[in-house]
Amino acid sequence: MTPLVLVVGFLGSGKTTFLKALLPALNAAGVEPHVIINDYQNAMVDAEQLSTLTKAVEAISGDCVCCGSREELLVALEKFVPGPGKAVIVETNGTTDSEQLIEMLSLDPGLRRFSLPLQMTVVDAKRWQKRFWHNALERDQSRTATHLYLSRRDSVEPRRLAEVEKSLAELGLTGRRVTPESLAGEIRALCDDLASEPERTLGSGEGCSHDHDHHHDPAEPEDHDHTHHDHHFASMELALPAIVSRRNFSVFLKGLPDEVIRAKGLVRFYDAPEEFFVFQKVDRFDEPQFFPVGQTPRVASPLALFIGPHLPEAALREAVQGLASSTAGIVGVPD
Repeated sequence: MTPLVLVVGFLGSGKTTFLKALLPALNAAGVEPHVIINDYQNAMVDAEQLSTLTKAVEAISGDCVCCGSREELLVALEKFVPGPGKAVIVETNGTTDSEQLIEMLSLDPGLRRFSLPLQMTVVDAKRWQKRFWHNALERDQSRTATHLYLSRRDSVEPRRLAEVEKSLAELGLTGRRVTPESLAGEIRALCDDLASEPERTLGSGEGCSHDHDHHHDPAEPEDHDHTHHDHHFASMELALPAIVSRRNFSVFLKGLPDEVIRAKGLVRFYDAPEEFFVFQKVDRFDEPQFFPVGQTPRVASPLALFIGPHLPEAALREAVQGLASSTAGIVGVPD
């Protein structure tokens, strides 16, 4: 598989400047980066700035790749030619909904050659939470980040920097702090770890999560050594039982750990065994939503996608196993 890295951040936060430092660091680490840039008008201009730093730069001008320019991004990713030491870096539009983008990239069957996405968010120390009605979007772009980079640190007073750090801490953002050089090292390690990995198989029962070196035993201690394999993807996919109790499944969703920002997937219920349902739950206290999608959806196996940085993998696997146990033997019994 090929590493897939998202560079996210509000308009003018410094994403392209970060890439200008990241790309030479990747080259020095022996990684061949393929860059896709999305912006409203000047994607070609930014791509031109980076063309001397990498051999492969594509520009997608127009709407955000999470919505209006979605198809252009999918085409660009599907035509990518993988190879040893290659990684794809997507610089997103400044108003991108990162949750929606991660969901799309994690669940699209055409992107199984790529890892689940890492998300590096650029936080502008000078303008953080000074966006007026856009403050909520800026926070949302940081909530799903597996990695954080604080830009313009040198252009603000120590007092302002302390305010930003306090704000990030109060929001509970768990993204790992990185520099261009340290992120390049992580991407290099991920290239090595994924070199022999097969394509992801949606709903296969194997799941895809933070650790691609081995699958965790739910009983395994939390403090065991992951060495370089704990890459903290922004999402985790697990297969669900073939058919479940609607009541038990709702309880399962409501009891998800706080670290799960969004859960979405495909499920079948005993009271409607011929129908597949897409389910969605945003944050812990929101009620789950269910939408019927017929008998032959594009992804034909029940699965759950969990979105959030540093997800508690063992706890989620245990919860899914508990869901399977709670519905075992309930054949044809309606809720």
